Amino acid sequence: MLESVRHLDQVAGEWNINPEDVLLIALNASGARSPLDKPRMRFQLRLDSRPDTPLYLILSLGRQDSPFELDDRELRLNGEKVGEVDGIEDDDAVLGYWRNGTRMLTLNSNARSQCTGCVFCPNTLEGACDPQIKALDMSGYLGALAANSGLSDLAAVETVTVCTGCFLHEHLALEHLSEVRAAMGTNGCSGTLHFLSSVLTTAEGMDTAAGLGPFHLTLTAECFTERRQILKESKAKLTPEDMVATLARAKERGITTDFTYIVGLDPIEDAVAHLRDFVDVTTTFPRFQTYQAHNPFMDVYRTPGSDTIEWHLTMRRSVEDLFAPTGLRPQWWQNYRSPWCFTYAGEELTGAKV
Repeated sequence: MLESVRHLDQVAGEWNINPEDVLLIALNASGARSPLDKPRMRFQLRLDSRPDTPLYLILSLGRQDSPFELDDRELRLNGEKVGEVDGIEDDDAVLGYWRNGTRMLTLNSNARSQCTGCVFCPNTLEGACDPQIKALDMSGYLGALAANSGLSDLAAVETVTVCTGCFLHEHLALEHLSEVRAAMGTNGCSGTLHFLSSVLTTAEGMDTAAGLGPFHLTLTAECFTERRQILKESKAKLTPEDMVATLARAKERGITTDFTYIVGLDPIEDAVAHLRDFVDVTTTFPRFQTYQAHNPFMDVYRTPGSDTIEWHLTMRRSVEDLFAPTGLRPQWWQNYRSPWCFTYAGEELTGAKV
């Protein structure tokens, strides 16, 4: 992927991309060698080239073939220090956590760790700290989370994201989302209710979701080829055409729309051919995530060529060609595996990185 810091600078110059973004793409794709005894860790990174900008990452460790090495103090690229590491902790499945300061709250409120369906997901490697939150407990949990974060209530929270893969049916998801919205109101939050899922698809379901107040649907598309081999059934049964139609239904009802997509599972030609159809039904920047293989078995699912940095930069540029004209832009704090951190289509990205 990258041989050295000199190689990094050479690639960045040839592609006219800032070296930090090239490094982060390679790091997410390669994982790291580490003396730490966990398969995945989340941590704060300050790159030596941009020490004033803290970044959060979640990274696969134990990859002995990686050019990167990480310990509890620093990140090295083939022996040369490139950043400082702090705040290392297990990437376990927790009930709730913040992004973008305390403006966005993410809930794993339906026991995310019980979902083990998609081959790229690290849930089977994680410790479980996320029991299902029952309706009677929801308001109290949100209140306690606010208090533990030094907040009197959740009035300043802009978005509450429900991020879980354990809803088997649309009506069960909508019942849970209604409970979350009620608990948000009890705690003074009138912000957007955001749902990552593949089960909310029907016109009737969209009507109900739109009635829950400001609503944002992120459809978990993930990939377009080999879906039956890679994805759990509730995702795999949706065709690319089904997904476009679902997002169109949501957009027609005033719901904010986007999708998740794992970069590295599809050949570039197939990816671009399908992604082109998603442009007109997407109202905020999609969540493109660099594929992380957590062990050698998961390397099998990489599309040929995606073990090189040139493949990833070609894919990055192809996505920019599709989505840059929309005016939508990525934000690192939304997605720690993004192919974009500091620049996008030659533009500097502004805003918080955490």
